[in-house]
Amino acid sequence: MIKIGIIKEYKIPNDFRTPFTPSQADEINKLKEYLIVCQSSEIRCFDDKEYNDRSVNVVNNLNDCDIIFGIKEVPKEKLIPNKTYFMFSHTIKKQLYNQLLLKEIINKKIRLIDYECLATRGKRIVAFGKYAGIAGAYNSLMCYGKKYDIFNLDRLDCFKDTNDLYKFTSSFKFKGQIRILIIGDGRVAKGAVELLESFKIIKVNTNDYINKNYNHPVYCQLGVREYVKRKDGKKFEEQEYFNEPESFVSNYHKFSKTTEILINAAFWDPKSPKLFEEDNINDDFSARVIGDISCDIDGAIPCTKIASTIQNPFFDYCTESKKITKPFSNKKNITVMSIDNLPSELPRDSSRFFGKILKEKILPILNEENNEIIDGATITKDGRLTEKYNYLSDYVS
Repeated sequence: MIKIGIIKEYKIPNDFRTPFTPSQADEINKLKEYLIVCQSSEIRCFDDKEYNDRSVNVVNNLNDCDIIFGIKEVPKEKLIPNKTYFMFSHTIKKQLYNQLLLKEIINKKIRLIDYECLATRGKRIVAFGKYAGIAGAYNSLMCYGKKYDIFNLDRLDCFKDTNDLYKFTSSFKFKGQIRILIIGDGRVAKGAVELLESFKIIKVNTNDYINKNYNHPVYCQLGVREYVKRKDGKKFEEQEYFNEPESFVSNYHKFSKTTEILINAAFWDPKSPKLFEEDNINDDFSARVIGDISCDIDGAIPCTKIASTIQNPFFDYCTESKKITKPFSNKKNITVMSIDNLPSELPRDSSRFFGKILKEKILPILNEENNEIIDGATITKDGRLTEKYNYLSDYVS
């Protein structure tokens, strides 16, 4: 029997999610192939008692576990040598803030499997994207109401879960017009759409969004072929964009005059064009609230200079100085929401969703030899980078 440990989340700001809920851990334990134990935590969205009530042992350490599942990066001093860890390591883009973490993982001969890299046919298998989209869109609307003092939305922690949230949104009435643009059409964007439609905000096509006036809130959603175009003016081919993103430029300028809330929910490759440049922020750039759900620092949204937090979700970007300042300090500033752990605002829902995928899609293949999904997500093994991730060699040298 393979022993699995649910690790306590150590990262600050706190993350309240768990890879397996108490009921999911109990169901897995009854299969007798795996034994799940849970490290005690005072912040997890499901408390220790809820695990104990499901006959899932709560322990102080995971030293005798074979595989350790968490959510965010584990501090390097907490890593146990020679174990297999599942986490979002935030290393595959050579993020400088986790360079020492990956070096320590290699030094301790840990097998690192990154959730972000678990994929089949190029599509990710496990992700919290939907709940990031829901929370990010909600916070963007909350930000707009607060910035212009026209409506007030409570923080998400006032709601027990999404069912409770949607009971509220279905009865809330916006006054006046708000024009919202969603960038992307993947899981994150679908979550954002779900939230907007729960408020009964109406979707319009790109032509109407650009040209028509409305006396009520509307939103428009752009797929990649609508927000980027080829530099040479030739016909857009999606696969060419993913293969050679440097051959494309942004097409956002078509929408910049008519957008009041910009919600960025698209994956961004560092080789891809930014959605706009800081120098493009002029009198024709109308968005004064940006919800950057993707949160790539100085990425697609150059105003995203930092990641904000659940405790302090907003900051202002001064269009004149190009520096960040206190939120809501000047209506001319762009107020940005760039929380990098948005699903933790809906922790019980997102944990149930995530654990269900792990239970159904990952655990059945976890013990297979040479499984291409597991192997493809294994960044380090036996004290070295795996072949697929050798491009990180200079990062850890």
